[in-house]
Amino acid sequence: MKRVLILSLAVFATIAFSCSKQTKSDYASISFFIGDVTKNGAVISIGDIVSEKDTIVTGAQSSCDIKLGDSIIRIKDKSKMEFSALGLKNSLENTTLDLGEGRMLCKPKKLLKNESFMVKTPTAVAAVRGTEFTVESDAAQTTRIKVYDGKVKVAKRIKPLEDKIDKIIESSASIGTKESVVVTQKETADAAKNVETYLAQNKSADAASIMAKVQTEAAVTQKDVKAFKVEDFKQENSELIAVKEKEPAIVKQITRIIKEEKPVPDGRLLITRYEIYFIKNGRVEWEGKVITPPLKDKDKVYIATEDYVFCASAEGPVLWKKQLINDGKIDIKEGKATIFVKGAPQVFDAGTGKTKL
Repeated sequence: MKRVLILSLAVFATIAFSCSKQTKSDYASISFFIGDVTKNGAVISIGDIVSEKDTIVTGAQSSCDIKLGDSIIRIKDKSKMEFSALGLKNSLENTTLDLGEGRMLCKPKKLLKNESFMVKTPTAVAAVRGTEFTVESDAAQTTRIKVYDGKVKVAKRIKPLEDKIDKIIESSASIGTKESVVVTQKETADAAKNVETYLAQNKSADAASIMAKVQTEAAVTQKDVKAFKVEDFKQENSELIAVKEKEPAIVKQITRIIKEEKPVPDGRLLITRYEIYFIKNGRVEWEGKVITPPLKDKDKVYIATEDYVFCASAEGPVLWKKQLINDGKIDIKEGKATIFVKGAPQVFDAGTGKTKL
């Protein structure tokens, strides 16, 4: 009996391990997206696998959430990002993301020894060990890195020295919670020029002297680190906290609606307990929060969010929508829809959404 029990436990352990083990092919995938998002120039679907050297591009008012093992990132609108390295060996994760332009929110897992999570822009490199931060790179190649929890190490990106980036990063100042750093294209170009000049003038310099010069020029110092404005931290931290993997049941509903979608001129609504999804043309066009429960009036459903007011049929097709910053409160009475904006009522035709005089 004891032998049977030991054998059973061994079989169970083997099955559990095989079920939890993640393969390199499914290490990175599209968790969720809104609007116009492409991978290598082609349209995407929720659940698509992302591979090394793939490039994600997001359009205006669009975003894309990527699950990387136990980490998750959100690529914001008007961004372009390449997955430079997606390493998964012996269950150890080593990720390098290259943000050409745009903004991304990062929530990497707590890394183990010999694991890495790195974000590169044209002018900077950020390396972390389990933190929450954002990276932005604009058209002028100015990099802005903000930390909301944990610590990030940042260095100027001098491309001929990228094979030494680990040592350079080690010598950089730590950017902690509620701190940020800005790296400009000029700062990086000047650092690269200084290193080039030094190497040309000191051809016989030993490795230690060369590394000391490289670290001095490329590393971010404590004087470069700035504190957040309180109001900025509160607003942006709320956005980062909201970045998380969608519940499988919600993803399943969205996928079903997209697959079953019939031509609907104004799209469909999916209202869950906490979120509202506006689905049109085979994708989620907009996502919002449920502030107050939807109102039902005969065969119609009305709901106000902070950004929009929707009227949909009970089956889901949108009858009319209005982009309007509002308090999330709506009343329906005698064919009129009353929406409140900063406490003041605005009245619309409940059937058409047109303004009532």
